[in-house]
Parts: sequence; structure tokens; C-alpha cells
Amino acid sequence: MSKYQTSIAALVIAALPVLAFAQATPVTPNIDKRQANQERRIQQGVKSGELTPREAARLEKGQARIQRMENKAKADGTVSAKERKRIALAQDQQGKRIAREKHDRQRK
Repeated sequence: MSKYQTSIAALVIAALPVLAFAQATPVTPNIDKRQANQERRIQQGVKSGELTPREAARLEKGQARIQRMENKAKADGTVSAKERKRIALAQDQQGKRIAREKHDRQRK
């Protein structure tokens, strides 16, 4: 084996654990995108005064709960359809809470 082939073999062997880890972590782009959108809605509500500090804190707590649900679903290496549905339902409810709090008559 030439020096060049040995170097390539060493790189491939070194990269295997990284590739295995990347494969083991499930990707949830739709959940992540929706979480980011809801975070933006909360921050915009705080900035505009549509959300009181107390409302924002409560909504942030709800966002953290959904993030824990996602982390728990990812823990075993896969996110099942049932887990995705459960997270989507929680995000639907959270989205309604955000809208309700932003459009009530309470102001900062």
C-alpha cells in the first residue's frame, strides 16, 4: 500500500464514527422550522408590546415543553410518525395560544 493509499484509509477510518453519529441523529426540519417561526412570533409580540412579559414567559415555557418533547422523541435515534403527530398537535395548540395572547387587549 502506498503512502497515499494509507493516508486515505486512515481518513476513512477516522471519519466513520462521525458519519455514524450523523446518521444516528434524526433530522426534523419541519418541526425545527415551526419552532423557530413560533419563537419569532413571540419575540415580535414582545417588541411590539402585544405581549406582556408574563404572557411571553408563559409562551416561552410552552416552547420549551415542545422542545423537550422533540428531544425525547429523538433520543432513541428515530422520530416515529406517532411522535411527529404528537409534536405537531402540541405546536398547533401553542400556535393558537400565541395568536390568542397577541390579539387580546392586554398591552405591555
